[in-house]
Amino acid sequence: MSKTPLYTLKENIDEVLHLFKSKKDTFGECLTKSISICKKMRYNEAIKTHFACQVNTAAQLESMKINRIICEVCKRQLYAE
Repeated sequence: MSKTPLYTLKENIDEVLHLFKSKKDTFGECLTKSISICKKMRYNEAIKTHFACQVNTAAQLESMKINRIICEVCKRQLYAE
């Protein structure tokens, strides 16, 4: 498993996007934490996944491309690492 922090971006029913910490298992499958970085959204509340298991810089680029509201707490964490 990789030690590099990975991120998954999910959208809830209110159309707010939240980041989840993720990692890949030994088979390359993406494993995502059950609660968002800000702790305001659960994994199973997602209505859409925008990306999964992206490294920090790729997650930043993908987040900028999406013209939607991304949770400020989650976004701060992404740019802090």
